[in-house]
Amino acid sequence: MTRRLGSLGSLVILVCAVAVARPATRSADVPEPKLLTNDGGRVAWYQGDSHDLIAFDAVTDKKTHNTELFVISPDGSGRRCVSCNAGTPKGFVGQPSWHPDGEHLVIQVESPNSEHKFYNHMSWGIDNDLWLITRDGKQARKIWDTPKLSAALHPHFSPDGRILVWSEREPTGIKLRGAIVRQMAPGGENQWTGWRIHIANVDVQGGKLSNHRTITPNGEGFYETHAIRNGRLLYSFTKNGANYVDDAYEASLEGGNPTNLTNSPDTWDEHGQYSSKGDFAFISSRIDKSLKFPGARPANLRTELYVRQNGTVRQLTDMNQRKGKKIAVSDYDWDRDGRRIAFQVASLDGSSAAEIWIVTVR
Repeated sequence: MTRRLGSLGSLVILVCAVAVARPATRSADVPEPKLLTNDGGRVAWYQGDSHDLIAFDAVTDKKTHNTELFVISPDGSGRRCVSCNAGTPKGFVGQPSWHPDGEHLVIQVESPNSEHKFYNHMSWGIDNDLWLITRDGKQARKIWDTPKLSAALHPHFSPDGRILVWSEREPTGIKLRGAIVRQMAPGGENQWTGWRIHIANVDVQGGKLSNHRTITPNGEGFYETHAIRNGRLLYSFTKNGANYVDDAYEASLEGGNPTNLTNSPDTWDEHGQYSSKGDFAFISSRIDKSLKFPGARPANLRTELYVRQNGTVRQLTDMNQRKGKKIAVSDYDWDRDGRRIAFQVASLDGSSAAEIWIVTVR
């Protein structure tokens, strides 16, 4: 998922990614991507049989940076706004995820508690509520009310549609040193701390959540959820409040047996997702060998999309080279057949609007 993140005061665009145990090799024949839309954010590609729509958020007001939820066909046709007249509050709206029925999506919506700062963007989810919305935009209802200065980030349904999982943050009560960073951070705290994974049963027809529970499989730190697959939870984690995303993991829905899927402690690696064929995609900073985390500045981050097939890792995109500037290849999703990936391309300096591209995985 794409994330607009601030490093305790610096506004930067970050990414979600995952790495693998074997060192990556850059492919000499990176496939040619196709531009889907020149203004788009976080993406969700429906993987069921009902349709083939891609949901995404996009900026609708350049002055306020407000966003809305849209859908589009993979060939670029049929773009329409889903949330514009759905009754959701105006502000940061997006980070979609499809329910398996193909008719409902869960999204993050900026709450009345928000100050509309960088950490209130969907990429952080602080002061974001969770809403269910139908793909025709005719019904929308809030299903989770996030307390002030808490967060709801990157929700996902289980494959059977009965469980909803998301990352959440609660205030820690520990203030940062220095008046300037305290003013820029949510509640004056380090936004990389206080996270956990929230799991609940969901009834999309009734618009209700039940049987709430939380887990911290790796202890205290930063968590971001990415998927549920074969009864296992895919997520990213960083310990000790460090301002980067360390590795991707999977664990049971009870939080047991956390397994490191990347084991690459000096790179920014997150957002691991498996295709229906079992290929493993991730986004990583390994494109730039000079970036060593922790220690490297998030503002210098450059990332690309990678894929592991049959134990071999190869680079799937070369957007930094194509664009000739620092690029964060960020939030992405597979299609139902495991052949294509829709991904976001964001300029770190904000000199151009974020785009959505599609790449075919050979």
